[in-house]
Amino acid sequence: MPRITKEEAIAAYDGNAAALARALGITPSAVYQWPEGRIDDLWALKLRFVLMPAHFQALQRPPQDDPDADRIVPVEGA
Repeated sequence: MPRITKEEAIAAYDGNAAALARALGITPSAVYQWPEGRIDDLWALKLRFVLMPAHFQALQRPPQDDPDADRIVPVEGA
Protein backbone atom coordinates (compact mmCIF):
# COMPACT_ATOMS: atom_id res chain seq x y z
CA MET A 1 0.00 0.00 0.00
CA PRO A 2 1.42 3.42 -0.87
CA ARG A 3 2.45 5.41 2.15
CA ILE A 4 2.12 9.17 1.87
CA THR A 5 2.30 11.56 4.77
CA LYS A 6 0.09 14.61 5.23
CA GLU A 7 3.18 16.79 4.80
CA GLU A 8 4.10 15.09 1.47
CA ALA A 9 0.55 15.39 0.15
CA ILE A 10 0.33 19.10 0.90
CA ALA A 11 3.85 19.71 -0.44
CA ALA A 12 2.82 18.10 -3.74
CA TYR A 13 0.39 20.99 -4.16
CA ASP A 14 3.01 23.64 -3.42
CA GLY A 15 2.11 23.74 0.25
CA ASN A 16 -1.51 24.61 -0.51
CA ALA A 17 -3.84 22.37 1.53
CA ALA A 18 -6.91 23.94 -0.13
CA ALA A 19 -5.61 22.96 -3.59
CA LEU A 20 -5.00 19.42 -2.33
CA ALA A 21 -8.54 19.29 -0.99
CA ARG A 22 -10.00 20.49 -4.32
CA ALA A 23 -8.01 17.83 -6.19
CA LEU A 24 -9.32 15.12 -3.86
CA GLY A 25 -12.89 16.45 -3.98
CA ILE A 26 -13.04 17.15 -0.25
CA THR A 27 -13.17 20.30 1.86
CA PRO A 28 -10.02 22.06 3.07
CA SER A 29 -11.33 21.50 6.59
CA ALA A 30 -11.14 17.74 6.03
CA VAL A 31 -7.46 17.98 5.06
CA TYR A 32 -6.66 20.13 8.10
CA GLN A 33 -8.32 17.52 10.33
CA TRP A 34 -6.07 14.70 9.08
CA PRO A 35 -3.66 13.64 11.81
CA GLU A 36 0.03 14.28 11.23
CA GLY A 37 1.86 11.39 9.60
CA ARG A 38 0.52 8.81 7.18
CA ILE A 39 -2.73 9.69 5.41
CA ASP A 40 -5.63 7.32 4.82
CA ASP A 41 -4.95 4.68 2.17
CA LEU A 42 -7.90 5.86 0.03
CA TRP A 43 -6.37 9.32 -0.42
CA ALA A 44 -2.86 7.92 -0.81
CA LEU A 45 -4.00 5.63 -3.63
CA LYS A 46 -5.82 8.46 -5.40
CA LEU A 47 -2.79 10.74 -5.16
CA ARG A 48 -0.21 8.13 -6.15
CA PHE A 49 -2.05 6.42 -9.00
CA VAL A 50 -4.63 8.90 -10.32
CA LEU A 51 -3.77 12.53 -9.62
CA MET A 52 0.04 12.69 -9.41
CA PRO A 53 1.70 9.35 -10.23
CA ALA A 54 4.93 10.88 -11.55
CA HIS A 55 5.38 13.07 -8.48
CA PHE A 56 4.85 10.32 -5.92
CA GLN A 57 6.80 7.69 -7.84
CA ALA A 58 9.82 9.95 -7.33
CA LEU A 59 9.24 9.74 -3.57
CA GLN A 60 9.57 5.95 -3.39
CA ARG A 61 10.92 4.73 -0.09
CA PRO A 62 13.70 2.20 0.34
CA PRO A 63 12.44 -1.43 0.29
CA GLN A 64 13.27 -2.04 3.96
CA ASP A 65 10.83 0.76 4.83
CA ASP A 66 7.98 -0.76 2.81
CA PRO A 67 6.38 -3.97 4.09
CA ASP A 68 4.90 -4.65 0.64
CA ALA A 69 8.12 -4.10 -1.33
CA ASP A 70 8.44 -7.79 -2.19
CA ARG A 71 4.99 -7.68 -3.87
CA ILE A 72 5.72 -4.70 -6.12
CA VAL A 73 6.34 -5.58 -9.74
CA PRO A 74 7.91 -2.93 -11.99
CA VAL A 75 5.95 -2.09 -15.13
CA GLU A 76 7.85 -1.02 -18.22
CA GLY A 77 6.89 2.36 -19.58
CA ALA A 78 5.31 3.47 -16.32
